[in-house]
Amino acid sequence: MISLFRFHLVNWCKLVLWCRSFQWSRKVLWGFLVLGSGLAEPLVAQINNFGSPYARFGMGEFQPLSGAAFQGLGGMQAAIAHPQWINIENPASLALGALTRVELGTQARFSKLQTSQQSLLKSNINLAHLALAIPLGKSLGTALSFAPISLHNYDVLGSGLVNPGGGQIPYKVDEYYTGRGGINRLSWGIGWQVHPSWRVGYGLNAMFGQTIKEFRKVFPDSVQAFNVRVQDQWSVLGACHHLGFQFQPSPKAQSWSETWGMSLRLPANLPMRQNLLAERFTLIAGNMRIRDTVVNKPEQQGLMHLPLQWVAGYWIEKSGKSGFGMEGIYEPLSKWRVMGLADSLQDRWTIKLGGYRVAKPAGNRAVDQLIYRSGLRFSPGGLRLRNRSIHEMAVYAGLGFPLRRSASMLNLGLEFGRWGRLDEGLVQEDFVRVNLTLNLNDRWFIRRVYD
Repeated sequence: MISLFRFHLVNWCKLVLWCRSFQWSRKVLWGFLVLGSGLAEPLVAQINNFGSPYARFGMGEFQPLSGAAFQGLGGMQAAIAHPQWINIENPASLALGALTRVELGTQARFSKLQTSQQSLLKSNINLAHLALAIPLGKSLGTALSFAPISLHNYDVLGSGLVNPGGGQIPYKVDEYYTGRGGINRLSWGIGWQVHPSWRVGYGLNAMFGQTIKEFRKVFPDSVQAFNVRVQDQWSVLGACHHLGFQFQPSPKAQSWSETWGMSLRLPANLPMRQNLLAERFTLIAGNMRIRDTVVNKPEQQGLMHLPLQWVAGYWIEKSGKSGFGMEGIYEPLSKWRVMGLADSLQDRWTIKLGGYRVAKPAGNRAVDQLIYRSGLRFSPGGLRLRNRSIHEMAVYAGLGFPLRRSASMLNLGLEFGRWGRLDEGLVQEDFVRVNLTLNLNDRWFIRRVYD
């Protein structure tokens, strides 16, 4: 982890130097390019635009679905309703807010993968989310958002020996696993303040995307064995529903206010298509020559089953000063199915903790209104391999920078996490995720009293 931190510190220094000599639009573009390229440490390989090898299973590598303001709090959202942030994960929160809000977010993830014998640095920069929230009245609000849910973006090589028997010498076998694509979500939500203490919400999520997985088994030392290639392509297009509830007892003036929140993503069966192709081939001078087709099943229609997701949280806040809370998530991923088949998934639960504090609430300077955030997350993981749970854990830090003469804000979130383990020949990933979100708040659709 120390070497990984040193690697990214060099990149951040380079980013600062670039930003000093370019206009803002070019700062962001070139800054992230420099941040993602970097200089690898000696004796450690580096690759760009690749995700975790654990993305090969299930729906892939799940992505954060919230902006940097929530990420700085450990990703909590169930019980939080803020008039300047867009909380699409609990649509009940959309009832609060008199301003039109626009959020533009991006994320960069830098990781160090390691086994007991070797290590690898990788980086990945993606769009985090886009969101627009509009108030429809004093007690009603709606929002539209887009975000990638999961990514299948991996490239894995494994090697071993095959014993043909009969006194023959074992020969080498290489196995290649590659994946590209992912699943995206376009979400619409509406929230309603049905009572001074109660908010309810509904969300409709359109899920779509395409994933291409390929598996190759190659026998480089054998002239008798045929190599095998299997291509599995998914195409998903469907919808699922989201319900949200928040209860906030009427607070006394100048006191702390409590909020209890719960959101439910209802089970859904997403229509999908699958193309499955398996071939045997030989390599001649490094070129692939197909010998025959073993399986060819084009345009198979089926379903991807998403299980229920249940989220509950508690939040206590002194408005404009500080706040903290906790959240629990449960998702029975063992019930996840694609074309009727299960994967190496288990039921997952997650605990999140977080809080924030304004630097000097009574101050008049911009620096006095800085928001400091921190949080943590832990889960035994939803993936189980070789009789081991693939643990997930992370700590968070964040800053909110208010923009001068406006209600808008630039939010920065940092996540330092670990995914996986080293025993049983598995892979451990230490990563740093940088989430940057521009939150623009203003009044739109104002009815003028005087022309």
